[in-house]
Amino acid sequence: MQDFIMDIDATLRLINYIKQQHAKGFTSEEIREQLLNAGWEAKTVEKYLKETIIKQEKFEESKEFIELFARYGRFLTEGEEIKFKYNIGLYHAVITTKRLILLRKFPKALIEFNLENIELVEYYTNVKTMKALWAAAYFIGSFLFYFYNQILWDRVTLLIPIADKFLKVHPFFDMNIIALIILSYCIIMGIIDFTNFIFSFIGRVRIMPKGIGPTDIISQMTTEVEQFIQTMQEYMGYKKAMQLQRR
Repeated sequence: MQDFIMDIDATLRLINYIKQQHAKGFTSEEIREQLLNAGWEAKTVEKYLKETIIKQEKFEESKEFIELFARYGRFLTEGEEIKFKYNIGLYHAVITTKRLILLRKFPKALIEFNLENIELVEYYTNVKTMKALWAAAYFIGSFLFYFYNQILWDRVTLLIPIADKFLKVHPFFDMNIIALIILSYCIIMGIIDFTNFIFSFIGRVRIMPKGIGPTDIISQMTTEVEQFIQTMQEYMGYKKAMQLQRR
């Protein structure tokens, strides 16, 4: 009886160890090697390793499905099921058996497409080099204008003497109000164009449905984005194959 209890305890320790190592990200091969090095019999290791991991994966899949349904089930129509969910930028992309549903996190919004109507899903980056050139022009112009604006105003007062009353008012930086407005405009536009140039290095996921314009989602090329594009491209390849068969 005591030996039986010890066997149960050893088995439970083995199963718990496999679960813990699997949760930490160790592969089956790595866990197998660890147990064999610890002195466990190969037959016992194979039996419980296979059973435990299969049960764990099935539990994780069912748990994930329940969480997905609880969160996105209200968006489903009759007979529709959730297949995949991905986080892409500010959106949750939910792929069902019928539709692609895009749920924006903030501000809240919902966009949906019938899978049958989607013709293209791609990732692209459009670096806005002209924005960089304009930013450089604004900053250089601001620099030159700051140091040489007095020469400009001297010329203006020669042509329009009455302007001398306004141009002699220097509230900040020994510059008149008009000069401050021009300088502020150049600096602000330079910052805006430079910011747009920097953000243009972040790519976009483009979804092109049939008959309407594309929807672009700003996002880095993450693993989830790669998986989303691959899933959609596999579906579109399957759809084209079915269309060719019908012909």
